[in-house]
Amino acid sequence: MKKIIVFILFLTSVFSLAQGNVQKTENTALPFIEVIGTASKEVVPDKIYIKILLTDKVVNNEKYSIESQEEKLKKALTSAGIDLKYLYLSDSSSEITKDKKKETGFKVIKEFSLIVKNSNEVSKVFKELYEINIKEAEITKAESSDIENIRKEVRIAAIKVAKEKAEYLLLAIGEKIDKPLEIKELDSSYLSRKMLTTSNSVIKSSDSDGDNMDFEKIIVTYSYYIKYSIK
Repeated sequence: MKKIIVFILFLTSVFSLAQGNVQKTENTALPFIEVIGTASKEVVPDKIYIKILLTDKVVNNEKYSIESQEEKLKKALTSAGIDLKYLYLSDSSSEITKDKKKETGFKVIKEFSLIVKNSNEVSKVFKELYEINIKEAEITKAESSDIENIRKEVRIAAIKVAKEKAEYLLLAIGEKIDKPLEIKELDSSYLSRKMLTTSNSVIKSSDSDGDNMDFEKIIVTYSYYIKYSIK
């Protein structure tokens, strides 16, 4: 009797295992389609960062102190219509100065960061800096203040592109997509092309309206791989 029970249990296990294998094979054999969707968007930067360095120096045989430069800088920005709340001290340091390996004193350096909204403001700032003999300035980066929403928008667009591609490809053979089996984000980028103007040496030769300088648009790109089952 025990042998019969064991044999029945063995048959039940084998049957269950066989069912599992058949089901697995059936799932693996489901028809599917794989597609990749890519979307991009160009964005005009509205946050442009300018680094300005101030240090004691001599201009036209006269001492030009940091304090004097800072005062003139703030007045120049105000006259250019730039709100001083966008100017802030980002770093301050000092280094030992030497003459023929002998220490002669300390050189203080102040680094300011200024945020402006567009190329016209950039042009105004660099023109003012040139006029007050502050030439240690450069653009460090340009970005969009709405970048997170733009990324979401481009991601959604890329997924829609992939879905549309799968639909029209299957339509050609009289089939339709079913549920997505797999979704992967492949590539993403947030690129700012080379800026045409990065220092006041270029601003010096541009016209007063700033029409000769501009920024390339930021390019936001996303790609998605999607695997759809077929109905």
